[in-house]
Amino acid sequence: MSRGRAAAAVGLAVVSAGLAAAAAALIAFYPPPSTFAALYPADNGHVRPGRFAAPACNGVQCRLCPWDCFLPEGARGRCNVRVNHGGKIKTLVY
Repeated sequence: MSRGRAAAAVGLAVVSAGLAAAAAALIAFYPPPSTFAALYPADNGHVRPGRFAAPACNGVQCRLCPWDCFLPEGARGRCNVRVNHGGKIKTLVY
């Protein structure tokens, strides 16, 4: 391996480590929202009650499409547009 290639490999490793450290610091400084309510406030006009759902054991069963997603509290369905909030299904794309 030539000296130039070795220097390039070391430089790439240093840049990669720096980017990883920056990403970790960013995640620590801006933690993701822990609940659906923090992500979508109650006064958001785009979040509406969803239809075609039934209460299930410990969550809600979405019956809109053939996947029949089971959604525990705070979880989104396979489509990522329906969410269980407070035991009721909400749609995010109204």
